[in-house]
Amino acid sequence: MITILVVDDSPSEMAKFRDILNKNNFAMLEANNGELGIELAKEHLPDLILMDIVMPEMNGFQATRRISRNESTAHIPIVMVSTKNQETDKVWGKRQGASDYVTKPFTEEELLTVIKKICKDKDNTPPHQRKKTSIDNTIVKKNSGDEVKKNSSDELTRQQQSQPSLHSTTQSRSSILDRIKSSFQL
Repeated sequence: MITILVVDDSPSEMAKFRDILNKNNFAMLEANNGELGIELAKEHLPDLILMDIVMPEMNGFQATRRISRNESTAHIPIVMVSTKNQETDKVWGKRQGASDYVTKPFTEEELLTVIKKICKDKDNTPPHQRKKTSIDNTIVKKNSGDEVKKNSSDELTRQQQSQPSLHSTTQSRSSILDRIKSSFQL
């Protein structure tokens, strides 16, 4: 049975998800905020996550980013499900790690079509292309926000190193880091 984690703070939306998923023989886990969603994703490793965006404490973009960048949960497809219907929201959701985006209000058919598509895509992915799900217990867990900033800073550093001004021996490491930080508004 396919297990789907639904992360949404609205009791009425959660009831709608529950009705649709139970009626179509999906097992369902429920979280009413992003933090709890991350915990349940790590603990249960669901087959799919349906993620709202606007929630208290931690929004869906932040939770999606943390789940998709965590080695133990990165393989789990995430579908953003939100009333935010701007193209920029959809693009941003995918940049955070979402596989797809569904705009509320949705019909049962729309939701099931996306779920089936994602599950089919997941089944058809060759084993060597799937993200690894096992982790070494000796890995030190880091604050994912710091990890994201570090990765982004590393990428920016590589890009900027191709510019002659950063190869200059007269620039100190701290001035380069200051430029990187200002680029990311850190």
